Amino acid sequence: MAGAQVALAALVLATGLGTTAWLARSQSRQESARIEREFQQASDKLFARTLREIQLFMEVLDSIRQLHSLSDQVSPAAFDEIVRKGMIYQRRILGAYGFAQQIPNDVRASYEQPGGAGHAIVKSDGRGGFEAMPEQAEYFVLTYQTPPGGLGIPPGYDFLARAEDLAAISAMRTLGVFALGGAPVGAAPGGDGRYMFAPITYGPAVFAGELVGFAVGLFQPERLLASAMGDAARGIVARLEPTEGETESGRGFRFARDFSLANQEWRFVAEADPTYWAAVRSRAPEAILAIGDALSLALAGVLLLLAGRSRRIEALVGRRTAELAEANRKLEAVMEERRKLEDEVLRIGGHEKARIGRDLHDSLGQKLTGAMYLFGAYRQRTGAADTDAAQIASTLKDAVSQVRRIARGLAPVALTEDGLPDALRRLAEESSALYRKDVEFYAEREGRPRDVGTAEHLYLIAQEAVNNAAKHGDGTRIVISLDYDERGGELAIEDDGRGFEADRKPDREGGSGLRIMRHRAEVFGGELSVAPGPTGGVRVTCRFPKA
Repeated sequence: MAGAQVALAALVLATGLGTTAWLARSQSRQESARIEREFQQASDKLFARTLREIQLFMEVLDSIRQLHSLSDQVSPAAFDEIVRKGMIYQRRILGAYGFAQQIPNDVRASYEQPGGAGHAIVKSDGRGGFEAMPEQAEYFVLTYQTPPGGLGIPPGYDFLARAEDLAAISAMRTLGVFALGGAPVGAAPGGDGRYMFAPITYGPAVFAGELVGFAVGLFQPERLLASAMGDAARGIVARLEPTEGETESGRGFRFARDFSLANQEWRFVAEADPTYWAAVRSRAPEAILAIGDALSLALAGVLLLLAGRSRRIEALVGRRTAELAEANRKLEAVMEERRKLEDEVLRIGGHEKARIGRDLHDSLGQKLTGAMYLFGAYRQRTGAADTDAAQIASTLKDAVSQVRRIARGLAPVALTEDGLPDALRRLAEESSALYRKDVEFYAEREGRPRDVGTAEHLYLIAQEAVNNAAKHGDGTRIVISLDYDERGGELAIEDDGRGFEADRKPDREGGSGLRIMRHRAEVFGGELSVAPGPTGGVRVTCRFPKA
């Protein structure tokens, strides 16, 4: 009898330890998968913010390029006054910038004389100084920079002196696009920063005609990354680098995306350092192992002490079942809390976008509109009708339109249940203008969503689906439709693009955009599906409850 009791206790102990070890390993694998997934999501968001910083840098440099015509019509002192008082934002974004002008060799002598620019045309001597540039057919010399010396070169420096800058200028001439040159003159090897050029041409349209010069700014990847990261990506180390010559790292988690930057191909790489793992991991596997082992040892001891007393064994099993039920209840509570946190993140993100959109519309938009009308009044009063005045008026009008489009994209409408069709119709019009595709909206049978929150989520689902179709579908037509029947409402977004790959399931989880759309549908009790369209492309459908 005693031998049987010992054998039973040993069996229970072995089974408990084995089960606990299996549960701990399973939880550890799930934990690793969760951390990897969250790292990829955080890195993807950081990549998107970095692209926005790069785009902002290039847009501001482009606005500087457009000021070139103004610099020829006012005195240097007046132009400096404009830059110092009216272009604080541009200097904050670019740090330092300037203009380079094409000068033929036959006017070099007059350019260098005191009666001309008074600056010798020079190149780097490789020792921290500068020397005269040998004669050649033409030169692209620095004629202006702010702040003085901010680009690390003196006025009169010839950008044709280095091979990497020459290649960038050739790319501007051939392709008419922004171009990346070499590192700042005199910078240490491997240092952060490159010259970025924005072409200035004479011709009927932007980036057309003869290259007469360019605006130049100091593109600093580390500075842009720091601005994009802020405090939201602790434990993640990111870098920007040209795609050629990139080497693999030994870090555990890694995220890489290639993208086009001016005339080159670059790569965004994010890696997790040890502090990231320590910050996001939980102690669940160790807790399971410790608790499971302790329970297994305790149960084996109890079996040895209470062998043959079935009633007490049944009580112990009951307590164990209650503990597991409590653990399951707590796990469900944690999952519910996480769902609420995700909902709160979406809500806060939506409110923040709406706030920024209102600020753009009410502050910057109103000021630009006022500036446009003031300039119009000034033209009427002075009778100015020259090309430059028309260009300034057109630029102000385009800026007002762009600010309004951005504001509407961030805070599209104050949605109500009845305002959803109008919001979707406006989304179709703005997307058609933005992506230059045929975007249409059709409202079928009448109805309305259950509440305002459902209407807002439906609009954001449609916005995300249209963005995905325009950016990744390679199609020419996108159709948004809203319909109601006795079971509820249906929102559909369909495109005529390339559709799904042959080895891809139509309704798989997809990227972060699709996951966000699914989560939004779950918030208001809807159901989202993704499938091939009837004539090709992709069809995103969301069923939702109606009022």
